[in-house]
Amino acid sequence: MKRRIAVALAVALAGVLLFGSAVLADDPTTVDVDWDGSGWVGVEVDTGDAYAGVGTGGDYIFGSYSATDSNNNPYNYGVDNFSAYLDASVGNGGIETGCIRTDSTGMYGGDGQESWSVVYVEDGYADMAYRTTTNFAAMKDCCYKYQLPGGHNIVVDADYFEMYRGIDDNRGNSGYIEAYGTGTATLDCMSAEASGCWSLRLGRGCGCYTDASYNATGSGTFEVTGVGKNSVIFNGMGISSGGGSLSFIANYLNSLSVNDYSLTAN
Repeated sequence: MKRRIAVALAVALAGVLLFGSAVLADDPTTVDVDWDGSGWVGVEVDTGDAYAGVGTGGDYIFGSYSATDSNNNPYNYGVDNFSAYLDASVGNGGIETGCIRTDSTGMYGGDGQESWSVVYVEDGYADMAYRTTTNFAAMKDCCYKYQLPGGHNIVVDADYFEMYRGIDDNRGNSGYIEAYGTGTATLDCMSAEASGCWSLRLGRGCGCYTDASYNATGSGTFEVTGVGKNSVIFNGMGISSGGGSLSFIANYLNSLSVNDYSLTAN
């Protein structure tokens, strides 16, 4: 079953959008891109504080991507707030999006935090919602009110699918999800956060309640892994380790329901 098809959408970007070098201070700059058709669409955004984008291609592609550099420099730290939001669908193809936090302040640790979301389908369809924000202190994927209908972040219905979701704090802590199979599946991951100072979280955080579930019919595999320098805790499963890598892996036939895969790593 496991094929791990290489989703190389990012290297096939059809367009590049750069902003942030020719704008007035304190005046937010927003890039909005919409698409509807078939083929390939790509967007890259580089503000100097964050690097983000989306690539999508398939027999059918539909969606929108919006990214905003606030140009606000809060507290005079020299780092602007940034946000990006993707809402997209694909038939017989894939969607890949992500963000890297490229600037920080010394008192809040280093930069380099990264989050990503990927889905690929054969003979079927997929929907994805993804939102991320960065500032002088952290990267946060706060998706409250920014999810798909039903409160999902990825929805698939296909003869074969793959999905990936993750976040990394660039200091030895990370959390990521891999799922593949056939049939239908929904992934909820409303919140995630990483910084240069405190714990990394996947499926929780952002001041919101935990929303970290996976439900599927058909057959496949669902895997969640946490990597921590000191500890990894699966909050809803009651399992933990004193550091290193800790994984939850489920191989299923007919159906699978996971109510809380959320983790904390530090």
